[in-house]
Amino acid sequence: MRVVYLLNSLNALGGISTITNKKIEWLIINQGYDVCVIVKWHYSPYEERFNGKLKIYSLEKSYHSINSLEKIQYSYYFFKRVRKIISDFNADICISLLSSIDFFILPFVRISIPKILEIHASATIIIQRSFFIKRFFYMLYSNVVVLNDLEKTKYNLKNIQVIPNFVSMSQYRFDDLNKKNIIISGGRNDKLKQYDHQILAWNKIYDKFDDWEYHIYINDENEKLKEYYSLIEKNCFNLKIFPAVNNFPDKLKESSILVLTSKSESFSIMILEAFNSYNAVISYQTFSGPINLLDNNLGILIKMNDVDNLASSILNLIKNEKIRRNMTLKAKEKVKEYSTELIMKQWLILFNKIINSK
Repeated sequence: MRVVYLLNSLNALGGISTITNKKIEWLIINQGYDVCVIVKWHYSPYEERFNGKLKIYSLEKSYHSINSLEKIQYSYYFFKRVRKIISDFNADICISLLSSIDFFILPFVRISIPKILEIHASATIIIQRSFFIKRFFYMLYSNVVVLNDLEKTKYNLKNIQVIPNFVSMSQYRFDDLNKKNIIISGGRNDKLKQYDHQILAWNKIYDKFDDWEYHIYINDENEKLKEYYSLIEKNCFNLKIFPAVNNFPDKLKESSILVLTSKSESFSIMILEAFNSYNAVISYQTFSGPINLLDNNLGILIKMNDVDNLASSILNLIKNEKIRRNMTLKAKEKVKEYSTELIMKQWLILFNKIINSK
């Protein structure tokens, strides 16, 4: 089978790029698929690893304003460029993770080729006043894939399906890891992530724990992280802010508690990675995402924006090592439900269903 993926970037620090890379590798290595990737931004040239089974193209063009003429010019360019790439590649199916103008145009590019729209953002952000217009375009895709059942309920579409993200199951045991007294968090520099809430919560309790540190890894330049430093109390030396790193799972292995304060999460690979690394997890309760993974006391869910409760929950977990350990041992079993093999088989079933119906 010949599959085309469309997304912003293959090498950005973040969940979408990471999971898409893993899907591509699995399809090539395990199924022998030919894969073509169309990215909007630059990519690392690693096609040679796959013996001609992977082709990557960059659009090398976007639009940067609300100027109507610029949008029209970009739309024409996108249509023409993508049509040529998928035609030359002789694609059987296309999977898009793009939004904005690209989302509206793609269904009309080589109409005979089935297209899947893969949505990682939460429906609470997507479904707003203009959704009744977008809904028509969602129906033009062969399938719309969301990450959990709660997200599915928001769309009211007949062509919608749930396929969650996955994580590779680690084989090490809790006692194999050199766990340190570190609380950890991270992600892109976005107001939705609400890192300021974590800083404010730690400000309330840091003086009780001289032997603990709080590390936040934020995907942005050092210069743009200064706003967070200004929120840290003068004597709070054990809270440290770092630029994002490629080896965040390694940082999870040596830490003990993961904290998430996002306003919205449809699915958090970071939580599964934390489970994999025997980290206790504390998260704000969003519409979906964390609530799907932290049920049955696998973690601690906090009412949205309740900084006082966030602080007290961190304090309680620090004080109770036994609770942390038991929580992580139980959560580790949850990862089996999201193994690479189980989830990618769901993708294969969807591909075959779409091709057969065509």
